[in-house]
Amino acid sequence: MIKLLHTADIHLGAKFKGLGEKGKVQRQQVCTTFKKLIALAIEEKVDIVLIAGDLFDSNQQPKSNIDLVIEQFGLLASKNIPICIIPGTHDCFDSTSIYRKVNLAEACPNVTLFTAGEWSCQDFPALGLTVYGRPNSSNRSQQSPLERLKRTTSSQYHVALAHGSLNIGTVQEDDHVFTTEQLQNSQMNYIALGHWHSVSMCSDKGVVAWYSGAPEMIDRDQKQPGHVLLVSITDSGEVKVEPRRTGLRYRDEPEIHLDDVESVPQLKAKIMENANPNLVRRVFIKGMRGEDLHISPEELEDELSAGFFDLRIENQSHPKISQFSGDVFEKQLIASKFASLMREHIEACQGEDREIAEEALQYGIALLQGKEVL
Repeated sequence: MIKLLHTADIHLGAKFKGLGEKGKVQRQQVCTTFKKLIALAIEEKVDIVLIAGDLFDSNQQPKSNIDLVIEQFGLLASKNIPICIIPGTHDCFDSTSIYRKVNLAEACPNVTLFTAGEWSCQDFPALGLTVYGRPNSSNRSQQSPLERLKRTTSSQYHVALAHGSLNIGTVQEDDHVFTTEQLQNSQMNYIALGHWHSVSMCSDKGVVAWYSGAPEMIDRDQKQPGHVLLVSITDSGEVKVEPRRTGLRYRDEPEIHLDDVESVPQLKAKIMENANPNLVRRVFIKGMRGEDLHISPEELEDELSAGFFDLRIENQSHPKISQFSGDVFEKQLIASKFASLMREHIEACQGEDREIAEEALQYGIALLQGKEVL
């Protein structure tokens, strides 16, 4: 049996501009989590570490990040743990590649860096293992990263690294797209995938293939906290994959409906439910609000953000239709006439048509009052 640690999309050097002042904090956290996954590999006594692309966020890196990688790979070398790496899309192997500027293989003898244009392989005879890899030579490509992948040795175990997107019908054609058929035709025991930032199983029959996801939160819309994968392959070829959480930050997207919210303090309490200083929260406020409930997302964010790592609030609520009745618009003849006609139309509508008509009334009144409407 062999045991692997599969990771990808570490993104050392990511800027996190969308996090404002906390971008620097998260950038440092990525470095801390990188150290954590190296420590996990040593603790679990894995036979090899696989990095399936985007070790770096770009091909321009400060010396501190290069020193960090060499230091941490040295820790693995002290435990006789080899590392296999492919360039991904952010650190692609183009003319400006970080891997052309820094000779990792020379600095870290336990590193195999796949930079040949086509598939190449590295044998590990003591493990009965062959690892296959090819670099991404550009950020975008219509070529499948799994094209022409086949076994070329008589090793007991065959593992490949690839960085791209599984064709699920919604990915762009130039996003290094591959198919499940290509996965299964590869004859590998396991394919370590990178590019998607959340853990995802692509195949668990025949050729087993997984995305490890990013080990730390990289995107505000990342679906899961950071993970790596511990992968075991038995002598009979059975593959067991165990996700291990490594990321400190995590996110959620609660929806708050105003049906039972009557005041701003109640709304604040709902926003603060399960608050955590490592939580990135995006709140969606929905439904119809009463005339006494005035919502300012900016003020709420300023007041409540200390309870979170990052807080964003989007107000998608609308005033109740009852607010458009009576003499609300007695000095606004056009608005009054529009509201009267729309209310008659709303009463004649049902289901989804009624919801659309109600929204049309709200947006129409806002426009007539000179308000900005998306």
